[in-house]
Amino acid sequence: MDDRTRRRLLGLLVAVTLGLLVADLAGSGATDAVRRAAAVVVGPVQRVLAGASPGDLARLEAENTRLRAVVADQKRALDDTTRLRSVLGSGTLAGHTFVPGRVVGTALGPLGGRSVTLDVGSRDGVVPDSTVVAAEGLVGRVVSVSPWTSDVQVLGSTGSVVGVRVGPAGTFATLAPPGTADHEVRPGGSLTLTFVQPGTPVVGDVVRTLGSIDERPYAAGVVVGTVTDVDPEGGRMTRTATVRPTVDVDAVDVVAVLVPQARTTPRQVQTAAGATTGAGR
Repeated sequence: MDDRTRRRLLGLLVAVTLGLLVADLAGSGATDAVRRAAAVVVGPVQRVLAGASPGDLARLEAENTRLRAVVADQKRALDDTTRLRSVLGSGTLAGHTFVPGRVVGTALGPLGGRSVTLDVGSRDGVVPDSTVVAAEGLVGRVVSVSPWTSDVQVLGSTGSVVGVRVGPAGTFATLAPPGTADHEVRPGGSLTLTFVQPGTPVVGDVVRTLGSIDERPYAAGVVVGTVTDVDPEGGRMTRTATVRPTVDVDAVDVVAVLVPQARTTPRQVQTAAGATTGAGR
């Protein structure tokens, strides 16, 4: 077989391989049919190439390896896009300005404080004390920023306390990692809910952020978790409960950083005489 014919056959194999890889990536329902057709075409070609020189086979193998690497990169990009779309499609971002980011590192402080590093920073508009969310809900808050990256204290880290509203009534409470006495009664990864106002938590109650001035460090209304167990009263002054976070901070990848928006228009204040005046923040 002359070199020209061998090169054409090699080109055919490469084209068929690329077609199959693209069909697999796209999840095409026609993939099986393509495979059957390819077997009919490629089978005889493979037999012809059995007598090909080692150099030709090595080039074909190298090209196949390169194409598989390209498709693997495209698949990772598609996965990232899918995750980002899930974040963008969540109600958490409604009415907010945000910067999408990806987790590129994680660290555990000497006192148990947990943080993750994002690939966005001050050049992208991220500032300290920005709220960080995933599609499911709250991830944490930005604690430090560099031009290209930012560090986030994740929910449940030592010293992390979040003001929240609980259930349909929106009762005020705080959410924090379990204390020393709580570790034995709370499942791993859960949080301790402590009511600030009189109220009775119910299993299944949704817990959302209370919110902060100018949305720093936490924007209002972000889902944090769900009440999974209510502690006995036991003569306590305040009710407590167990909350399971909606976000698994160990598995989070693509996030959105909410850019705080300071109030630019004074809030209207009603005076005792009935007149309306502007007031600053």
